[in-house]
Amino acid sequence: MTDHQPPLTPAPSPCRAWMALGVQHAILARAMPVLRHDLAGLLTIMRMGAVVLRRRAGDAAQAAGSDTLAQQLEQQEEHLASLADNARLLRHWDLQGPHTPEPLAETAALARRLSRPLLAMRGLALELPAEGTPALPAARTPQQPVLCLLLGAIHLLAENPAGAPAAIHLQPLPGRAAGLRVQASGTCPDAPPAAATPGMPPLDGAALALLAEHVGAQLRCGPDWVEIEAPAAAPDARPAAA
Repeated sequence: MTDHQPPLTPAPSPCRAWMALGVQHAILARAMPVLRHDLAGLLTIMRMGAVVLRRRAGDAAQAAGSDTLAQQLEQQEEHLASLADNARLLRHWDLQGPHTPEPLAETAALARRLSRPLLAMRGLALELPAEGTPALPAARTPQQPVLCLLLGAIHLLAENPAGAPAAIHLQPLPGRAAGLRVQASGTCPDAPPAAATPGMPPLDGAALALLAEHVGAQLRCGPDWVEIEAPAAAPDARPAAA
């Protein structure tokens, strides 16, 4: 008599995970030029400042020279602080983090900072809620997944092949403590034809939905809007290291 063994259950395919990571890369790559420009600009200024400081070092004992030197040193400290702040943003390209919980409003402000220069080149405005209107949620959610989804939603609407909007608004999602709505409005007749970022594959709703599924978030989208419900924060999450 032949023993009948139950069929082996195939291991989950990593294909969808790879696809989700590809979507994440395409989204974050759109923000990288902004950081690269900020970092390179500050480094150039600091190198020029270092040359000036070396030339003035011999005159530091003179009263007039010491005041000038002190001002330049203060500027160098400001540039260093800004450089360090921009360098910290690079941690969002680490796929292992930061998944630490941060207020949704802060994550939305960071998404606006990273996407605004590219949108400005296309004549698009990116707006946060105006004073007197419902504010963005303060719920703390994993920052990196939400940031990726927000950036993806912003660029999805900005690259709409049907035409670029005049503005994109980040709004709270009514009835959802950890929800955001990305809403396009108006038309921008002077904007260049809508197109994907050069060198980047176009984004679509299916790609964003795949990424949302991968990170445990809920996502819905229409022709001029995207709604995101952030994933829950891990119970053992810790604040991100500086």
